[in-house]
Amino acid sequence: MHKILLVDDVKLLLELQKRFLASSVVQLFTASDGLEALQVARQVVPDLIVMDKYMPNMDGLACCREMKSDPALCHIPVIMVSNATHPVEMAEFKGMGIDTYLAKPLDGRLFLNAIKTFIPSIERRDPRLPCRMEVRLTVAGSTHAGVSEDISQGGIFVGTHLELNRGEELGISFVLPGSDVPTEACCRVAWRNKGSMPCKPQVSPGIGIEFIKITGSGMPLLRSSELKSFISAIISTAGPAVIIN
Repeated sequence: MHKILLVDDVKLLLELQKRFLASSVVQLFTASDGLEALQVARQVVPDLIVMDKYMPNMDGLACCREMKSDPALCHIPVIMVSNATHPVEMAEFKGMGIDTYLAKPLDGRLFLNAIKTFIPSIERRDPRLPCRMEVRLTVAGSTHAGVSEDISQGGIFVGTHLELNRGEELGISFVLPGSDVPTEACCRVAWRNKGSMPCKPQVSPGIGIEFIKITGSGMPLLRSSELKSFISAIISTAGPAVIIN
């Protein structure tokens, strides 16, 4: 299992990075400053380090300088996270052996793309979580019942015998566990699991649905926030990533 060390003095940002990596099978180690990062790195020798530039006690640049001068650590790729993207700073990063950098605020897609450069097995898709609930699909003005199998921030898999083609648009409505207000969305069919040779034989016949836009009259932004919170709560209790400290 690959090991990644996340270094940042802001706990909220560490939690955000953990969330981005929740669907990947990796060991995650954390440190709150450069001194702690050196200690952890020497203990576990991670496969990759993602480190903030500005931290107390020892900042990211000083920490990277120490690592690159240590024969036991100098081979470890380092991704530097910084608020600034000035060309002078970029040249400084390159001169210190930093492999790449990411600008704040962190974008989940760019974050995972950068990590995948060094660890190809990283999962870039939104984590899909088991979730069985009744859903209503609206196709060409007709409503059909279905049952969800799993859900992510970007989509949902629904068990149904509806014959829909990939790319076909439809509407969906469901009530998340713990909520009493339906979440509604405009969607499109991303993939189908049907026929004599289904894409995923272990999964029920149905369709993978991609959310295009959360809609409805009940404050779409609130419904989108509820979906994100629901998924985050599940990830925080049972995600594939293994959090060490």
